[in-house]
Amino acid sequence: MRILRVDSWDGARGGGQEYVRSVADELTARGHPQLLLQVVSGAQEAPRPDERRLEIPPSGPTRLAADLGAATAFDAFFDAAVREFHPDVVHVHHFDAAFVPIARSLDPLDIPLVFTAHDAELVCPISTLIRPGGIVCDGGVRPRCLFTGCHVGIGGPYNLLQRRVFDERVAPSVRAYLCPSHLLMEYLHDNGYRPAVHLPPFARIPGAVRDAPYPPPPEGAAPTVGYLGRLEPYKGVHDLIDALARVAPVVPGIRLRVGGEGPFRPHLESLAHRLGVAERIRWDGQLAGDAKEAWFRSIHLLAVPSSAWENFGLVALEALTRGRPVVATNFGGLPDVVQDRETGRLVSVARPDELAAAIAETLSDPARSARWAAEGRRRSLERFTPERHLDGLLAVYCAVLAGRTIPSESVASELAAAA
Repeated sequence: MRILRVDSWDGARGGGQEYVRSVADELTARGHPQLLLQVVSGAQEAPRPDERRLEIPPSGPTRLAADLGAATAFDAFFDAAVREFHPDVVHVHHFDAAFVPIARSLDPLDIPLVFTAHDAELVCPISTLIRPGGIVCDGGVRPRCLFTGCHVGIGGPYNLLQRRVFDERVAPSVRAYLCPSHLLMEYLHDNGYRPAVHLPPFARIPGAVRDAPYPPPPEGAAPTVGYLGRLEPYKGVHDLIDALARVAPVVPGIRLRVGGEGPFRPHLESLAHRLGVAERIRWDGQLAGDAKEAWFRSIHLLAVPSSAWENFGLVALEALTRGRPVVATNFGGLPDVVQDRETGRLVSVARPDELAAAIAETLSDPARSARWAAEGRRRSLERFTPERHLDGLLAVYCAVLAGRTIPSESVASELAAAA
């Protein structure tokens, strides 16, 4: 099976792009040739031999023109790849940069098309699905989005056009919508994007982590909560700092270690000073390799306090595989990874009081916390593997190639088991 993959995105590489490349490696290892076409803006690392890249301008008038159809270079770029590679399946990841040229090229194809929703933009203009006040939205990109109080801004009309182009020129050819989270599958199904199929992603876990018990935090160490991720408003770190101030009087010596960087850091540091917890927080910056493992060994639990949509929450999976319970918000893909009072705690979005209570509960009973951690590690290492993911992905490819009907709201692993 030959798979042509198209990844269209803006800005720096993130978890979605890491996943796309990881799948390329797995497909190649199983003997399925694949070619990845990347449509990107901004400086990127050099493409690999199985990648071709078309660079377009970053945000601005020239970029807008490219998105709306002026990027005629994409037509030749895509047509050449189809002629030379002869794909059996075309798999689209994201629908962002140069979306009109992409739609124009996909429209006349007589090749099965699969789409992965790496975010919630098909059903929310700003991919948050949370309205002001922490209200969960029922989704659907419509003109009403401009009047709900959400921070749609001038991007609203742009996104409405983007969805219209997708609905008219791409959606009719899509044979399956792959969704990393169960909840996103429900959102897409309810908004007419069908068949929506749940295909959980996977994490590449180092062998030393996977094959041997992960060490607990140092004996006698102060109770330490960890956060690892971008420092952006939607990540909810401000709620975590608020929760820390609430927990401090009842959990003596509690500390917070923050891994990651982002533009919201000055605001977070100022908030910590105002709430009187600045001395309890350590800002660790970007972490990778041995430094990241040392960081995980130092914490007693991981907090994922996202106040908007998280399509999966890979960091929660990373923590569970390392034997750390997770306290997370009960939204997006996080409930797929964290089970309440089985592998950690789930709390409402934008509720620092609930977050504080869950952290205190988790830290108050080390034996129970250890049971949650052990169960989280067992489930994560069993369920979220590259092998399980690729089995499901290939089952979807085979079904669309054979013209079989895929039930909407199905699970890819079940399709693989029935094949």
